[in-house]
Amino acid sequence: MVQVIAKLEGPAVSQYCALRLLQATLDESLYELAGELVRFLLRSGRDSEQAATDSDKLSPRFLGSFLFCSSFRKSSFDKSTSFKDQSAHIAPVKNILENHASYLMSGKELFKLVAFVKGTQFDLVEYLQRERYGSARLENFASGLELIGQKLQMGTLQSRLDAEFLLAHMCSVKFKEWIVVLATLLRRSEVLFDLFRHDMRLWKAYSMTLQSHPSFAEYHDLLDDLEEKLSSTANSEEK
Repeated sequence: MVQVIAKLEGPAVSQYCALRLLQATLDESLYELAGELVRFLLRSGRDSEQAATDSDKLSPRFLGSFLFCSSFRKSSFDKSTSFKDQSAHIAPVKNILENHASYLMSGKELFKLVAFVKGTQFDLVEYLQRERYGSARLENFASGLELIGQKLQMGTLQSRLDAEFLLAHMCSVKFKEWIVVLATLLRRSEVLFDLFRHDMRLWKAYSMTLQSHPSFAEYHDLLDDLEEKLSSTANSEEK
């Protein structure tokens, strides 16, 4: 449909329509379709820029500016080739995707977040690095464990796969708060052990929290296992 609009109305109108459609698909959680729209927008934007570049190469204006400002033109070209300096067609797509990621993360809609990342190929690692103290922040461990446990419903295989997906990304950016919560829900004692043996203050706070909340009694066996491993490690290091 967007390709038809592009042929009838031109690239500018088709880009505008595709951006509106992208927002609508995200609002309806149609993430595979959103991914197709993202690829269309980036591809058509690159094609438009390439066409504009080819046109400039043939224009007298380009030749004239080259004679007087060759160094400026060269630096502008070098800048445009950097991915960090987002071109005009990338910026609006990125803004829409980041706003939706913030919406999902703020509401801890983690099922949808995983589907969104997989469907659109959104860079979750870059987002987490930037939003560590923003929309991705967890206020405290106890409320985070309770809320995320409710959101993920760990009784199903898909829930566990989604949690593993998120845990891998949190580990890649060393996001301790999320690592502790997700590893607890998944009962990944090896991940927790590796974290706590380098941070005993965190271990003490973790242990105290799980012991003091009756609703976390199901994790006492995990706590005992970690206590034994950490004690064994401490004893071996003393020797």
